[in-house]
Amino acid sequence: MADRARHDDESPVYRAHPLLDPLLPSRRPADARAWLATYHRLADDPATYYKILTSFLRPLEGTQTAFQSLDAYLHDADTYLDDLLRLVRREDADRLRPQTICRETNELLALLRVTFEGPDARTRYEAQRKLQLSKMLFDVDHCRTVRDGPRHRTRFESLLERELWTKAEGGGEVIVCCCTRPDATGIDRLEIGVPVSSDAQCLRFDVRRLPATDREPTIDVYHYHSRFKREATRVVPMPTSDENVFQLGEAPRYPGLGRRSGSILSKMIRRAIGDPHLIQDVLGALFIVGDVRQARALERRLLDPLGGPFRWRDRVDTLSGERDRDQLNERSASDFQVLKKIVDILTEDRNAPSPYLFSVEVQIYPLDSYLRTLYDADYVGHDAYKRRQFLNDLLPVLFPVEVFGAHGDLLQNLNGSMPIDPASIHRPR
Repeated sequence: MADRARHDDESPVYRAHPLLDPLLPSRRPADARAWLATYHRLADDPATYYKILTSFLRPLEGTQTAFQSLDAYLHDADTYLDDLLRLVRREDADRLRPQTICRETNELLALLRVTFEGPDARTRYEAQRKLQLSKMLFDVDHCRTVRDGPRHRTRFESLLERELWTKAEGGGEVIVCCCTRPDATGIDRLEIGVPVSSDAQCLRFDVRRLPATDREPTIDVYHYHSRFKREATRVVPMPTSDENVFQLGEAPRYPGLGRRSGSILSKMIRRAIGDPHLIQDVLGALFIVGDVRQARALERRLLDPLGGPFRWRDRVDTLSGERDRDQLNERSASDFQVLKKIVDILTEDRNAPSPYLFSVEVQIYPLDSYLRTLYDADYVGHDAYKRRQFLNDLLPVLFPVEVFGAHGDLLQNLNGSMPIDPASIHRPR
């Protein structure tokens, strides 16, 4: 495979996804020998090869067919890498993009041949990597938790409609404008709530107001969005009929792969997760409210209707204080503010006599904190966050220095004020 040097410092990512390891033959020689033996066996025995291919098409006992054929997943592996490379400059992307021989090989046996007999270490590694990514994409598509995601999302939405939104009133249309201006030290800072002007970036919200109760204040919900991770959409400002005003909408995070599994695949790599069933935030719910007080009030208002405190877990609160800061992803900004937790919801099982639980990650943002994730050019911005994830967690794994060499120029570009490829994102001007 890609390299013969001996290294003993195997990372958790390589243990979870061994074919991403450029030094697999030296770190796990037994696995490498098993793959080599499998390659020779499949090449010499068409019946065995057909049986392996069939296992990716339908169960060994059954008639149902897979979501799509294996060659389609091999193609999707290249598309996933193309989507990631949108985060870097074009010249860097061109240097790292999969070579033609691997990109055009979308048949299992042929790709195994390139893995073991390719002309150079990079070609062999790219074929090996493509096998691993395609296998992971297949696993995500056929994971029960992911397959049930749309139904679980509908169930969650119906609960919110009954327990929360039926009590809401119209809060009217609200336009909030932001502007970046230098502070006393000359550093650009985002000012929120500035007047409409040619320099301001404005967002329009149709507010839903939850009236005050005896115990809780009025809650203005500026925006609500539920998210199914497999669709890999993100909330971004989208143009309106008013050229100076935008509104929050959805855009694909992985434009080439479309509404598919790119986001889940990235998380499995970053977190060294071998089984997509272990990803707890396949479903998510995002609320943007007026301020910190309303964020805490919404948390309390959601508590009982969705099962009470026994059903809520893994709470992270960075709205005030630093106690929970280390619970966030280590790539998150030091002043990123959110209140989030996971709720486990009991639902009917169509194929069993008893119900089961599914999970939703609930995130609540005060308005000003969320706007900083959209507009700030500094460390808080969501685009910068995704670049940091790519730089620190995905780049070293998917484009290892043992094969591609050092990424010095690329790291400098990513750490600087490099804009994301305009074709991959919609943002206010």
